Amino acid sequence: MHMDAFVPLLDKGRCPSPSRSTLALMELLQNENAGLDEAGKLIRLDPILTAKIIKLANSPFYRPIRPIIDLDEALMRIGLQVVVRMALGLTLISSAHASIPGFDWHAYWSKSLLRAIAMQALAKTIGNWPAGEVFTFGLLSEIGSLMMVCSEPEKSAAFNASALSYSQQYSLDKEFFGFSRHALTATLMRQWHFPETMILAIENHPTTVQKNIERLDNQDTDRLEILADILETGRSISEWAITSSDRSLEHLQEKIRSWWINTPSLSTMLDQILTEWAEVADIFELSQNIPGQEKLESVRNALLNLRIHHDSPNHNTLLLVDDQASDRALLQRTLEPAGYHTLQASSADEAFTLIYKNAPRIILLDWVMPEINGLDLCRRLRREFGHRLYIVILTAHYNQSYAVEALEAGANDYLSKPIDRNTLLAKLAVAQQIVAFIATLESNCEQLIHQNNSLQSMAMKDALTGLANRRGADEFLQQYWPNTFHHQNILSCIMIDIDQ
Repeated sequence: MHMDAFVPLLDKGRCPSPSRSTLALMELLQNENAGLDEAGKLIRLDPILTAKIIKLANSPFYRPIRPIIDLDEALMRIGLQVVVRMALGLTLISSAHASIPGFDWHAYWSKSLLRAIAMQALAKTIGNWPAGEVFTFGLLSEIGSLMMVCSEPEKSAAFNASALSYSQQYSLDKEFFGFSRHALTATLMRQWHFPETMILAIENHPTTVQKNIERLDNQDTDRLEILADILETGRSISEWAITSSDRSLEHLQEKIRSWWINTPSLSTMLDQILTEWAEVADIFELSQNIPGQEKLESVRNALLNLRIHHDSPNHNTLLLVDDQASDRALLQRTLEPAGYHTLQASSADEAFTLIYKNAPRIILLDWVMPEINGLDLCRRLRREFGHRLYIVILTAHYNQSYAVEALEAGANDYLSKPIDRNTLLAKLAVAQQIVAFIATLESNCEQLIHQNNSLQSMAMKDALTGLANRRGADEFLQQYWPNTFHHQNILSCIMIDIDQ
């Protein structure tokens, strides 16, 4: 079936659809002269939507200086574009759903909300996109799959619930419908007047990325690439948290290496999901239970464990990675009498598990292993943990070209077997000094971040009362005065001199 023939059928079937007031809001958004007053009149026609918009303005997403109880103020706080698209998401979620065997409506929207919160957290960290707009975009970025399920349940319910690769999804979609779920999502977003850059991000995949980029100027190209990466990362997080497929975990690890290494972005995102889920889920009438909560908490705790170890690292702990137990035992007998505590791994998976759990900073890595050679594992460790690890590669073969190859793979040093005890201990003494220096730099950076945050907070509040000071008032007026002046609303100001 052609897309143009399929889309009109959605309104006639059992698929969720925007309410009349939401459709009117979307049309209003196309008017360049539209203001918040007109939007407020339309939203007030739906008391439930009005209450949810006010609740959203008071949510952790916006963190108002004081509670917001008025719709007009909520609209100014959130912004017209975000309000309209949020209203679209709220009405689609609250639409009556027919029961479809093999498809869980609640799980679908919970996964969508998880993806949206993750994408919003990344947008806050990365910049270049308003976080509120990215949230609504993430919430509806898989709406095409929902529409396929509800329109043709006998065709789509089975494969929609399976963990399939992108190419497998695309092939099945084309076979059953003649177009992909992402193409349908893009078509619906155009119908709902989403920005073109968001639509291109939905359409974006290896075969179309260059074609889409060529349609934009340099600034929009940068925004498209950033949004496409945020979208992929959000999809990876939500898929990994809910499913147990190896593909989702592998994809997530690739995104972590690409985006979050040596930054607090991943930890911040997980904290935001875990701390804000309950309040946000309540607005969307979803369960208070976070999808994949145990997985999310385990990763957050692992990161916290890493940070604790980084703040007070034990430089005497070494990780020995070698598939030969006899070689590991020989190194252990050499190192432990010298005061080192050794951890042992026979594979790459064991090595990563021990690093996340115990945070050793010095790794002795054998070049030759069955599943993955030492050089490839060294590259993975560098991508995953940056330069905080000190890696020494061990091999039975030595010449200058081997040493150069090891260093180019990211190793800090290179030793040939049989290993001379005195040489090994001398090199490890140097490694300890370097690791201690890096740990000191990391600790200083953390302290600077906390000090800057404290100073920014102190600059906005009175030290005695904790109330906003003149600088805080100026920031408040800078935010609210233009909207108040434009919409001719009332703005009251009370000044109290507590020294009198």
